Amino acid sequence: MRYPFLTAALFLCCLTTRSQQVVNVNSDNFSFTNRNNTDISGMVHQPIKFVKITAGTPFFNDQWMKARLFDGNGESYASHSVRLNLLDNDVSFLDADGTEMVCTIPVKKILLTDTTTGTQYLFVLGDQVPDVDKAQAGVWLQVLVNNSVSLCRQTKKTIHETLPYGATTTEDEIISADIYFVRMNGNFIRLKKWSDLLQLFTDKKDAIYQYIRNHHLNGKSGDDYTQLVQYYN
Repeated sequence: MRYPFLTAALFLCCLTTRSQQVVNVNSDNFSFTNRNNTDISGMVHQPIKFVKITAGTPFFNDQWMKARLFDGNGESYASHSVRLNLLDNDVSFLDADGTEMVCTIPVKKILLTDTTTGTQYLFVLGDQVPDVDKAQAGVWLQVLVNNSVSLCRQTKKTIHETLPYGATTTEDEIISADIYFVRMNGNFIRLKKWSDLLQLFTDKKDAIYQYIRNHHLNGKSGDDYTQLVQYYN
Protein backbone atom coordinates (compact mmCIF):
# COMPACT_ATOMS: atom_id res chain seq x y z
CA MET A 1 0.00 0.00 0.00
CA ARG A 2 1.30 3.45 -0.90
CA TYR A 3 0.70 6.36 1.43
CA PRO A 4 -0.82 9.46 -0.13
CA PHE A 5 2.26 11.65 -0.41
CA LEU A 6 1.30 12.53 -3.94
CA THR A 7 -2.29 13.69 -3.46
CA ALA A 8 -1.03 17.29 -3.25
CA ALA A 9 -2.13 20.57 -4.74
CA LEU A 10 -1.30 24.08 -5.83
CA PHE A 11 -2.82 27.12 -7.43
CA LEU A 12 -0.45 29.90 -8.43
CA CYS A 13 -1.43 33.53 -8.13
CA CYS A 14 0.03 36.90 -7.23
CA LEU A 15 0.10 39.24 -4.25
CA THR A 16 0.31 43.00 -4.43
CA THR A 17 2.61 43.34 -1.42
CA ARG A 18 5.26 41.31 0.30
CA SER A 19 7.56 41.78 3.28
CA GLN A 20 11.23 42.70 2.97
CA GLN A 21 12.93 41.56 -0.21
CA VAL A 22 16.57 40.56 -0.43
CA VAL A 23 19.04 41.11 -3.26
CA ASN A 24 21.97 38.74 -3.55
CA VAL A 25 24.87 40.79 -4.87
CA ASN A 26 26.65 37.58 -5.92
CA SER A 27 24.07 36.87 -8.64
CA ASP A 28 24.52 37.59 -12.31
CA ASN A 29 21.92 39.50 -14.28
CA PHE A 30 19.77 36.88 -15.95
CA SER A 31 18.74 37.15 -19.59
CA PHE A 32 16.69 33.99 -19.98
CA THR A 33 13.97 33.87 -22.60
CA ASN A 34 12.26 30.62 -21.54
CA ARG A 35 8.49 31.06 -21.62
CA ASN A 36 6.52 29.87 -18.60
CA ASN A 37 3.00 28.51 -18.64
CA THR A 38 0.56 31.40 -18.82
CA ASP A 39 -1.28 30.10 -15.73
CA ILE A 40 1.78 30.72 -13.57
CA SER A 41 1.91 34.19 -12.09
CA GLY A 42 3.74 35.85 -9.26
CA MET A 43 5.39 38.99 -8.01
CA VAL A 44 8.60 40.71 -9.05
CA HIS A 45 11.30 40.64 -6.38
CA GLN A 46 11.72 44.22 -5.13
CA PRO A 47 15.21 44.87 -3.71
CA ILE A 48 15.33 46.42 -0.26
CA LYS A 49 18.06 44.67 1.67
CA PHE A 50 21.44 43.97 0.07
CA VAL A 51 23.36 40.88 1.11
CA LYS A 52 26.45 39.05 -0.01
CA ILE A 53 26.25 35.28 0.30
CA THR A 54 29.71 34.11 1.30
CA ALA A 55 28.87 30.39 1.49
CA GLY A 56 25.95 28.09 0.80
CA THR A 57 22.74 28.70 -1.12
CA PRO A 58 19.06 29.16 -0.18
CA PHE A 59 18.02 26.97 -3.11
CA PHE A 60 17.77 23.24 -3.57
CA ASN A 61 19.78 23.88 -6.72
CA ASP A 62 21.11 27.25 -7.83
CA GLN A 63 20.41 26.39 -11.46
CA TRP A 64 17.01 27.03 -13.01
CA MET A 65 15.36 23.66 -13.60
CA LYS A 66 12.51 22.28 -15.64
CA ALA A 67 9.49 21.63 -13.43
CA ARG A 68 5.94 20.40 -13.29
CA LEU A 69 3.73 21.82 -10.57
CA PHE A 70 0.38 20.50 -9.35
CA ASP A 71 -2.74 22.09 -7.89
CA GLY A 72 -5.52 20.83 -5.63
CA ASN A 73 -7.74 19.99 -8.56
CA GLY A 74 -5.14 17.68 -10.09
CA GLU A 75 -4.16 20.25 -12.70
CA SER A 76 -0.48 20.52 -13.59
CA TYR A 77 1.58 23.39 -14.95
CA ALA A 78 4.91 23.22 -16.76
CA SER A 79 7.80 25.64 -16.59
CA HIS A 80 11.34 25.51 -17.94
CA SER A 81 12.83 27.84 -15.32
CA VAL A 82 12.04 27.07 -11.68
CA ARG A 83 14.07 27.18 -8.47
CA LEU A 84 12.98 25.87 -5.08
CA ASN A 85 13.96 28.14 -2.20
CA LEU A 86 14.34 25.94 0.88
CA LEU A 87 15.25 28.85 3.14
CA ASP A 88 11.99 30.75 2.60
CA ASN A 89 10.02 27.74 1.26
CA ASP A 90 9.22 29.70 -1.90
CA VAL A 91 8.96 28.60 -5.52
CA SER A 92 10.55 31.06 -7.95
CA PHE A 93 10.34 31.11 -11.74
CA LEU A 94 11.32 33.26 -14.70
CA ASP A 95 8.63 34.96 -16.72
CA ALA A 96 8.73 35.42 -20.50
CA ASP A 97 10.98 38.48 -20.10
CA GLY A 98 13.45 36.68 -17.86
CA THR A 99 12.26 38.46 -14.70
CA GLU A 100 12.35 36.43 -11.50
CA MET A 101 8.92 35.96 -9.96
CA VAL A 102 7.77 34.16 -6.82
CA CYS A 103 4.62 32.07 -6.39
CA THR A 104 2.76 33.41 -3.38
CA ILE A 105 0.12 30.74 -2.81
CA PRO A 106 1.97 27.58 -1.69
CA VAL A 107 2.72 25.01 -4.35
CA LYS A 108 1.79 21.63 -2.91
CA LYS A 109 3.81 19.33 -5.12
CA ILE A 110 6.66 19.94 -7.53
CA LEU A 111 8.68 17.63 -9.75
CA LEU A 112 12.02 19.16 -10.72
CA THR A 113 14.10 17.82 -13.62
CA ASP A 114 17.80 18.41 -14.16
CA THR A 115 17.87 18.80 -17.93
CA THR A 116 21.59 17.97 -18.06
CA THR A 117 21.43 14.59 -16.30
CA GLY A 118 17.71 13.82 -16.56
CA THR A 119 17.55 13.26 -12.80
CA GLN A 120 14.17 14.05 -11.23
CA TYR A 121 13.47 15.31 -7.70
CA LEU A 122 10.03 15.12 -6.11
CA PHE A 123 9.02 17.53 -3.36
CA VAL A 124 5.77 17.85 -1.42
CA LEU A 125 4.73 20.51 1.04
CA GLY A 126 4.69 19.08 4.55
CA ASP A 127 0.99 19.62 5.11
CA GLN A 128 0.28 17.03 2.40
CA VAL A 129 1.87 14.23 4.46
CA PRO A 130 -0.47 12.42 6.88
CA ASP A 131 0.37 12.85 10.58
CA VAL A 132 3.10 15.40 9.90
CA ASP A 133 4.20 17.55 12.81
CA LYS A 134 3.17 21.22 12.70
CA ALA A 135 6.84 22.21 12.47
CA GLN A 136 7.07 20.53 9.05
CA ALA A 137 3.64 21.52 7.74
CA GLY A 138 4.92 24.56 5.86
CA VAL A 139 8.27 23.24 4.65
CA TRP A 140 9.32 21.32 1.56
CA LEU A 141 10.06 17.62 1.98
CA GLN A 142 11.90 15.66 -0.69
CA VAL A 143 10.32 12.25 -1.23
CA LEU A 144 13.17 9.75 -1.47
CA VAL A 145 11.05 6.59 -1.17
CA ASN A 146 7.28 6.36 -1.69
CA ASN A 147 6.14 2.90 -0.64
CA SER A 148 4.67 0.98 2.31
CA VAL A 149 7.53 2.49 4.29
CA SER A 150 8.30 5.93 2.87
CA LEU A 151 11.28 8.19 3.37
CA CYS A 152 11.42 11.99 3.23
CA ARG A 153 14.21 14.48 3.68
CA GLN A 154 14.01 18.05 4.86
CA THR A 155 17.03 20.13 3.92
CA LYS A 156 16.87 22.78 6.61
CA LYS A 157 18.51 26.07 5.72
CA THR A 158 19.66 28.61 8.31
CA ILE A 159 21.56 31.91 8.02
CA HIS A 160 24.61 33.03 9.91
CA GLU A 161 24.65 36.78 9.32
CA THR A 162 27.46 39.27 9.89
CA LEU A 163 27.94 42.94 9.04
CA PRO A 164 31.66 43.73 8.70
CA TYR A 165 32.80 46.94 10.36
CA GLY A 166 32.21 49.93 8.12
CA ALA A 167 30.35 47.89 5.49
CA THR A 168 26.83 48.46 4.15
CA THR A 169 26.36 44.96 2.74
CA THR A 170 25.48 42.13 5.09
CA GLU A 171 27.46 38.91 4.67
CA ASP A 172 25.38 35.75 4.96
CA GLU A 173 26.55 32.18 5.31
CA ILE A 174 23.74 29.75 4.53
CA ILE A 175 24.07 26.46 6.38
CA SER A 176 22.28 23.26 5.30
CA ALA A 177 21.34 20.33 7.53
CA ASP A 178 19.49 17.20 6.40
CA ILE A 179 16.68 15.81 8.56
CA TYR A 180 15.12 12.44 7.66
CA PHE A 181 11.59 11.21 8.29
CA VAL A 182 9.99 7.78 7.88
CA ARG A 183 6.30 7.22 7.26
CA MET A 184 5.56 3.76 8.70
CA ASN A 185 2.52 2.03 10.22
CA GLY A 186 0.51 5.23 10.19
CA ASN A 187 3.21 7.29 11.89
CA PHE A 188 5.49 10.04 10.60
CA ILE A 189 8.73 9.58 12.51
CA ARG A 190 11.71 11.91 12.69
CA LEU A 191 15.07 10.14 12.67
CA LYS A 192 17.55 11.85 14.96
CA LYS A 193 20.35 9.48 14.02
CA TRP A 194 21.13 6.48 11.78
CA SER A 195 20.50 3.97 14.57
CA ASP A 196 16.90 5.24 14.88
CA LEU A 197 16.21 3.84 11.43
CA LEU A 198 17.67 0.46 12.37
CA GLN A 199 15.44 0.32 15.44
CA LEU A 200 12.37 0.59 13.20
CA PHE A 201 13.40 -2.51 11.26
CA THR A 202 13.94 -4.96 14.12
CA ASP A 203 11.48 -7.44 12.59
CA LYS A 204 14.08 -8.05 9.87
CA LYS A 205 17.12 -7.36 12.04
CA ASP A 206 19.46 -10.08 10.74
CA ALA A 207 18.77 -9.36 7.09
CA ILE A 208 19.08 -5.61 7.65
CA TYR A 209 22.45 -5.84 9.37
CA GLN A 210 23.75 -8.21 6.72
CA TYR A 211 22.67 -5.79 4.00
CA ILE A 212 24.39 -2.91 5.80
CA ARG A 213 27.64 -4.86 6.01
CA ASN A 214 27.50 -6.02 2.41
CA HIS A 215 26.87 -2.53 1.07
CA HIS A 216 29.03 -0.62 3.55
CA LEU A 217 26.24 1.68 4.71
CA ASN A 218 26.87 4.04 7.61
CA GLY A 219 24.11 6.64 7.42
CA LYS A 220 26.37 9.48 6.32
CA SER A 221 24.46 10.17 3.12
CA GLY A 222 20.91 10.32 1.87
CA ASP A 223 21.70 7.45 -0.46
CA ASP A 224 22.41 5.20 2.55
CA TYR A 225 19.00 5.96 4.04
CA THR A 226 17.31 5.47 0.68
CA GLN A 227 18.99 2.14 -0.01
CA LEU A 228 18.07 0.71 3.37
CA VAL A 229 14.42 1.76 3.23
CA GLN A 230 14.10 0.40 -0.31
CA TYR A 231 15.64 -2.88 0.82
CA TYR A 232 13.26 -3.14 3.77
CA ASN A 233 10.27 -2.58 1.49
